[in-house]
Amino acid sequence: MNQLKNIFISRHGHAEFDAGLDFDRQLTSKGVKAVEKTAVFIKNKCKELAITPELCISSAAMRTRQTAEIICTVNAVTQCKFYPELYSTMVSEWLKKIALVNSKNIILVGHNPTFSQMVNNLCGYEIYMKPANCAVITLEIKADGIIYPATLNDFYKNE
Repeated sequence: MNQLKNIFISRHGHAEFDAGLDFDRQLTSKGVKAVEKTAVFIKNKCKELAITPELCISSAAMRTRQTAEIICTVNAVTQCKFYPELYSTMVSEWLKKIALVNSKNIILVGHNPTFSQMVNNLCGYEIYMKPANCAVITLEIKADGIIYPATLNDFYKNE
């Protein structure tokens, strides 16, 4: 039996550039404001689709952690998992995390170029994920993997 999953792919907000280690870079005030708008977009989209986000999966880098915390607070998501291995990885690692969970409505928070590649690979579009952008995708997963192409339901350009 095939399973449908709604995935909100959210790139982190604008981050400072002078933080020393890239992993430790924090959101700027502009980044925080943009992420707050993205969080409201996700909340409104969930109402429109009559779904409730159940889980957030995020890179453990500081800027993605901050982004995920804002999004989860606005959307009342109590389960958020931070993975250091998702900081600098390939699309396949993100897809493995999605496939391993039973949740049907999942928020992902991560980095480029991986997130642009993921949206493009899943849906067949040429989309560039700028900071605080969010792609809303429905995946159909069968026992042996994802059915391609996935459906791009919406794309929020946080300008």
